[in-house]
Formats: sequence, structure tokens, C-alpha cells
Amino acid sequence: MGLVELLIIILLSIFQSIFGIGLLLIGTPTFLLLGYNFFDVLNFSITISLLQIIYSKETNLSFSKKMIIYCIPALILALYILIKNENNINIILLTSLTIVFFSLVNLSKFKDVVFNRDSDKKINISLILLGIIHGFTNLGGSLLTLISANISNNKDLMRYNIASGYLILGIVQLLFINTFYNTLVPSNLYYLYIPIISFFLAQYFYKRINSQMFSRVLNIIVLIYGSYIFINNL
Repeated sequence: MGLVELLIIILLSIFQSIFGIGLLLIGTPTFLLLGYNFFDVLNFSITISLLQIIYSKETNLSFSKKMIIYCIPALILALYILIKNENNINIILLTSLTIVFFSLVNLSKFKDVVFNRDSDKKINISLILLGIIHGFTNLGGSLLTLISANISNNKDLMRYNIASGYLILGIVQLLFINTFYNTLVPSNLYYLYIPIISFFLAQYFYKRINSQMFSRVLNIIVLIYGSYIFINNL
């Protein structure tokens, strides 16, 4: 791994340790632009998500159960289709469009129309859509953030839901993809110290962000980055 890639992983590890997403949502298109294969993108987010769950002040097991029931089957189906048609899909363009769309929805009042905290049916449908999007683009984090924000405005519960969702998605992806690709190589495990150290360093900044600022800053940064990728690939 080169110095540039290493610095990117460090920065994104700190970002994800604060906001719950980053390594996949921003890291996927970044490494694609650097010439890496879609399935070679390093999935250190599993480590950070696990730490966030362990140290979380909130829990929401019902959300994790819904992830497994509604999201995982759709994820596996999308991954299977992608693997069979990898060379026929413009992954970079698809990922940029996904980032821009859901960032705009997250920042607008339209999300209150799409979601309703009292509507389990809308959440369940959204989780199915999350599985499809994440399977095709590795960028379900935008929709996962939107779903989590509409379950609760509390930043601790929001981050827990994002982390538990990412952990479930990441484990299933890792197991499924490794039946087709040899991605679990010992040299990659050496770098796991990066997300672990980044997590504990980032807690200083996380504690100083209120819930409203947490959601807005997260979506603005993601929107800017997604727009840059989209314009760069027109």
C-alpha cells in the first residue's frame, strides 16, 4: 500500500469514527478513481463499526433484526448480479449518483415525506432498497444515514444504528465476496491498527458535536464529495 492510500485510510478512519460512515461511502469511489478494483476496496469499516457498537451508550436490537430480515437477502441478490455483470456496469458513475441523490434527500424536508418514524412498512421497504444499493455500489451509507436519522435524532442512537447496519452489511459482504474473490490476505490485516487508533482519537471530536450539527455536517461533506465525483466523470 502506497503513502497516498495510507493517508486516505487514516483520514477516512477518523471521519468514520466520528460520523459512523466514511470508509465505504467515500473510500469506495476514492479507491476506484485511484485504479483499484471494486472488490479490492479495503473494508476497515467493520473494525470501526464493531468498536462503535461496543462503546455505544445506546442499543437498538430491533433495528439489527430488521436489517437481517429485509436488507441482507436484497444485498446478496445485488452482489450476485454485480459479480456476474461487473464489466458491464459503470461503478464510478453509479456510486456518484447514489451519493448525490441521498445527500440531497438527507438535507431536505423531503425525507419527512419519504419516511415516517411511526411507519414500520416504509422503514422495511427502505431496508430492502438499502440492500440493493449497497450490493451494487458499496454506498448504502447514504440511505443508511437517512433511515437512522428518521428513527431517532439522538446522535448516539443514530451512530449506533449506522454502525450496526454497516457491521451486518460488511460481514455478509466479506463472506459472500470471498466465495468469488480472494480478498482476505494476511498483508491487509496488518493495517487494522489504523482504524483502531483512529477510533479512540476521534472520540474527542465526537463528544463536542451536538446531534443537529452531527447530521448536517455529515451530509454536506458527503454531498460535496459526491458532486465532485459526478462532475469529474461526465
